[in-house]
Amino acid sequence: MIKYLVSSFYNTMIDEEDAIPTSTMFELDRVKQKNIKFIVLTNRLKEDVLYYNHDYPFIDYIISLNGSIITEVETNKDIKLKSFTKEELERIQTKYSKKEIYYYTENTVENNIPQESVYKIEIKGIKKNIEMEYNTSILKINKEYFLEICKNNSLDALEKLKIKEDELLGIIGNESEENLLKKYKNIFVVKNASKKLKEVTNNITKSNKQKGLEQVLKEVIK
Repeated sequence: MIKYLVSSFYNTMIDEEDAIPTSTMFELDRVKQKNIKFIVLTNRLKEDVLYYNHDYPFIDYIISLNGSIITEVETNKDIKLKSFTKEELERIQTKYSKKEIYYYTENTVENNIPQESVYKIEIKGIKKNIEMEYNTSILKINKEYFLEICKNNSLDALEKLKIKEDELLGIIGNESEENLLKKYKNIFVVKNASKKLKEVTNNITKSNKQKGLEQVLKEVIK
């Protein structure tokens, strides 16, 4: 029995105009009335997602920074996973000193190593994934590419919430969420996702421009 719905934010929930279609909102409301909890995965800060939740609250959890922070929206309580050490940050900064680097703390993004804990790093302009001792993936937003470096992943976060395999329905669109396909069977990938992500599964839905999230909700949750 499905108890949780999870959706990627970028490349999935919002369309090319950074909007959620009205018809999709109606479907999400229908799902909420069935007492299904809605979880949004975002590669970046939770504030980007909370903006859409302001006028009509419909989100139960936000998992931000590629699985690094879990926020229970109603209570605004956070569960924080692993952050980088100062030595790790300095090592990565030295290795990519000629690139534009972004350091993500819980609430901000900085161009230089901040004093606060850093949960995610983005390096602009890298199109091919680079294997290292951390979780790495490529994020494409508005025709720009970023190498993502993180010590956590989306599967880590969902396991923290103790969500069982048969309780979750998911729609994803980013390489950083690929690990969900290893545990959960009811995961769909939007058509506009990268070739790498689509090669892992046969569950392909329409693109975010064609309301792929909405299509899955209509077909799976009756």
